[in-house]
Amino acid sequence: MNLDQVKEIYFIGIGGIGMSAAAALASSLGYRVSGSDQKEVYPPATSVLSKNQILYSKGYQIKNIKNPDLVVIGAAETPDDNPEVKEVVKRGISFISYPELLNFFLKDKFRIIVAGTHGKTTTSFLTAWALAATKSKAGFFVGGYGKDFKTNFLTTESKYFVIEGDEYYSSFFDKKPKFLHYHPSLLVITNLDMDHYDYYKNIGELLDKFKKLIKSIPPDGVIVACHDDSNVKKLLKNTDRKVIWYGLKGNQVQWKGEKISYSNNTMRFMAKNLETKEKEEITMKLIGEHNVLNCLATIATLDYLQIPVSSFKNALEEFQGSSRRFELKEEINGIIVIDDYAHHPTAVKATLAAARAKYPNQKIWAVFEPHTFSRTKATLAELAQSFSAADEVIIPDIYPAREKFKQGTITGKEVVSQIAQFQKNVHYLPVKENVLDYLSKNLKTGDVVIIMAVGDFNQVADLLINKLKNGNP
Repeated sequence: MNLDQVKEIYFIGIGGIGMSAAAALASSLGYRVSGSDQKEVYPPATSVLSKNQILYSKGYQIKNIKNPDLVVIGAAETPDDNPEVKEVVKRGISFISYPELLNFFLKDKFRIIVAGTHGKTTTSFLTAWALAATKSKAGFFVGGYGKDFKTNFLTTESKYFVIEGDEYYSSFFDKKPKFLHYHPSLLVITNLDMDHYDYYKNIGELLDKFKKLIKSIPPDGVIVACHDDSNVKKLLKNTDRKVIWYGLKGNQVQWKGEKISYSNNTMRFMAKNLETKEKEEITMKLIGEHNVLNCLATIATLDYLQIPVSSFKNALEEFQGSSRRFELKEEINGIIVIDDYAHHPTAVKATLAAARAKYPNQKIWAVFEPHTFSRTKATLAELAQSFSAADEVIIPDIYPAREKFKQGTITGKEVVSQIAQFQKNVHYLPVKENVLDYLSKNLKTGDVVIIMAVGDFNQVADLLINKLKNGNP
């Protein structure tokens, strides 16, 4: 495709976090951009679209499709259930996925791709933030909203560009993972955990896709990888690409994190290069061992780019992270409300472990919205044992996302029944109103509430704050 002939681009599904970033990136490069989404668009996508003066329609209608040169179609949209997509196909208008578009935009950049099941968003932003503190200020494209940058994308003159490498499929017409479009110069692999059960049948399929990703790295490219993760080690056992390992365990790594401690709402640890014996004490606002690993990935990446830790360690201390990643929303009458994106058992366990480390003597409430029937059913045994660090657990109905309920599919009640085997203080409260009423009547000064949701419950933290401000409890 010759983008030189493209002047106007239309985005179907523009309200997604990735699609909004792609639309804003296209606009910043001089293309005329517009789009649509099925329903109300929520922050942070609304902030990105508004900031970049991008107009969009609410509701999919054939009349929205004028005469664009190119249409970008979101992964969830198909001709079967979207009249705009059907019209685009019928009229023969050129269309692509946003990962394909991104590949065209960034063909001349040194691409730092951050991939893995967990930690991609934080590690991507942290790497971009560290680079921003040096002369090598990088552009980025991330599937989240960076509180430090106040955006989900940035273009710069730097040769470096950081991209969050999503392992989910690109579109209805392109079933390969998004990251296979990006062709990394440097690849970061944070961890590998079975996820996206509607796409991957088993961990072997996931590893196969990552093997294809590795093959797309040039012979002189490099991989920065977490040695603590057994699946990552399995994946890279026989690779011919250069690998820089990082981790918290053993001495088979180049960068190791040691002596983790918490005080005054901060975390400290020692980052040690076992090859050069270089040591740097790192202070961060982010907490938890998983964030130590995210930080080590950034340190190893910049070290490979010959950027010393001393030149960006102060930036690491200032880093606030991305929205909805253990985000402290507000403290009201001594009640702390935290918003988080966790939707996989591994992430839930890490989030609650971090909360317990930060608030060792306070009551922790975990409100977790199960995400998709396929994931919930496949991970139920693991999920049931993920709430040990919490004192009270609330489970609403499962958010189906793109899935439809089928006979024999798991329910929220079943999830609660399994969790109850390991955590007696668990409650099934189907909808937002039930959850908000229960919390407002039972929260006490000193309590910590963590909302973990991706779907309908992603507004619960703000709704709870408003309810507490209005006099409850």
